[in-house]
Amino acid sequence: MIGDDKVAEIRERTDIVQLIGEYVVLKRAGASFKGLCPFHSEKTPSFHVNPQRQFFHCFGCQASGDVFKFVMLLEGKTFPEVLRQLANRAGVELPEIEARENDAVRREKQKRERLTAITESAAGFYLRMLAEHPHASIARAELDKRAMSPETVATYRLGYAPHGWDLLAKHLGSRGFSLAEAEEAGLVVPRKQGDGHYDRFRHRLMFPIADTHGKIVAFSGRALELPPGEKLTGDPPAKYVNSPEGPLYKKSDLLFGLHEARVELRREGVAILCEGNFDVLAVHQAGLKHVVAPLGTAFTLAQAKLLKRYVSRVVVLFDGDNAGRKATRAAAPLLREAGLLGTVVGLPAGEDPDSFCRKRGGESLKQLVASAPSMLDYLIDAGATEAGSDPAARANAIEALGPVLASVESPVEARLYVERVAQAFQISDLEAVRQQLRRGVRVARGQERPRREAEARAGAPPGPSEPRGGGGPPPPANRIPPSDLQQIPGVERDLVGCFLDQPQVFDAAVTEKIPELLTSREMEAIFGAALRQASVHGTVDASSLLVEIEKDGVGAGPARRWLEERLAVQTFDAASAQTFLETAIPLLRKQQIEREQRELMRRIQEALREGNQELAAELMTLRDALFRAGGALQRRR
Repeated sequence: MIGDDKVAEIRERTDIVQLIGEYVVLKRAGASFKGLCPFHSEKTPSFHVNPQRQFFHCFGCQASGDVFKFVMLLEGKTFPEVLRQLANRAGVELPEIEARENDAVRREKQKRERLTAITESAAGFYLRMLAEHPHASIARAELDKRAMSPETVATYRLGYAPHGWDLLAKHLGSRGFSLAEAEEAGLVVPRKQGDGHYDRFRHRLMFPIADTHGKIVAFSGRALELPPGEKLTGDPPAKYVNSPEGPLYKKSDLLFGLHEARVELRREGVAILCEGNFDVLAVHQAGLKHVVAPLGTAFTLAQAKLLKRYVSRVVVLFDGDNAGRKATRAAAPLLREAGLLGTVVGLPAGEDPDSFCRKRGGESLKQLVASAPSMLDYLIDAGATEAGSDPAARANAIEALGPVLASVESPVEARLYVERVAQAFQISDLEAVRQQLRRGVRVARGQERPRREAEARAGAPPGPSEPRGGGGPPPPANRIPPSDLQQIPGVERDLVGCFLDQPQVFDAAVTEKIPELLTSREMEAIFGAALRQASVHGTVDASSLLVEIEKDGVGAGPARRWLEERLAVQTFDAASAQTFLETAIPLLRKQQIEREQRELMRRIQEALREGNQELAAELMTLRDALFRAGGALQRRR
């Protein structure tokens, strides 16, 4: 079992600014750093990192924590996985930590490891079959036809699923793998009659799909020409067959080629987004290695947010046909919602990136990428060109632009784009253009509700306007309402915050007074926990403080959320903390006296009603003493 001291050592030896800086562009802001939050879309930085406290907090979506929490939220890993990862990064040796994991987590982890071992074994089998199987020459011929180099084939670990019914099943069985789990991994299918399984992928060129950690979790298999002497019976096979979704794989949350492109994505700050697997290979081989593609489905918001971890801009490189332009229109609002800038390469009609690279070469593609117009400019011009002079077609094209322009938040920018649409379609009546754009928005919204309901029934991930589910930071709607926060007196919050920033300014006489001056039980618990830490270590550790106050009964209420925000910033330096104390302590003492006076008056009135003159006289004496104390306090000020 890993002790808290080892966890603290890893935390202390991991520079939180350097770690988060690998994902977020951070700029110094006083004693902290600021940047755009990686967990939600925003244009104004609200994400703060405090290096002294090794703590981050987003004032927009309320995500907060230490280095462990950051990696857990960003990469979707468990605490033990992140502990190992950061221990390796920091050069800290760890004993076995399995005992720390509960049984359910351990079983789930072991299951994923077994399934991953099966998919990795299958990838090795397909790779070997590409070199050895007699019919693999058909797969190699397909690669040669597309001018795929051996380096590209090796980079993406392409393989061949052999002709036949159960060669992979036999291979996995001979390696001791459970075919029931191979079925769960999507590699084999149970026979409809009798026992046993047969291979899902047969006589196909295989594209392994890796997760963000580089582990193979699924496959995409492309159909090939039939082997010599065989004839087609029934319908032709589907061009692509993909692994079904399962414990390892959700196609809407991953991108083909992401792991292979991860270094170049961070280096370039730009992603090239294609439609197909061969497009990714061709663009990569052309020298543009920061290239990815969706996995046999439309581009999703989850995929856009995944890209946001690596880049700030996306170049859309879809096919040069109507379907490609439609897919580009659908991607535009998703990129905007994820906080990504979008540009578009308009390929000639009938071309895709794969064919374009083979015909015109990588340098031509690089020039197109470098000069790519903004996504909205491209869609406006493409829509006007495609519609031509036909009035109905032009009206429909403007209507189709409505949902895209609706994602523009700036009113000035939106107005300029309306004028841009009018200019491209050669319409002088701006109000008519606006009405047609609004119509497009209404139509899209009318279609949106049934789509979302269908997705919910099918268990699909929520679309752009749905709240985030568990496992990630809460949405902005969960921010503390001002009325709740105001239940905690401002001067008390400031006093506790001052102690968090500069505990050395508080002497023993002051710290003894503070608990009785605080009216908020939560603030008193936070101050007490912070005081205990500062007494031992001379400073306040953010992560330990949050754990300790939870033990003291401070749950997920306004006080804790205030503390998470406060730990990410530093307001007081030593001089301003001293000045604040000279004002705050007398003010809190005055408020305390006023509360006690009100309570004494209530008790005096109650004693008089009951005819207890003796008790009333005693209470009046105490009240007079309080008045004198208050007056002395006022004179000192």
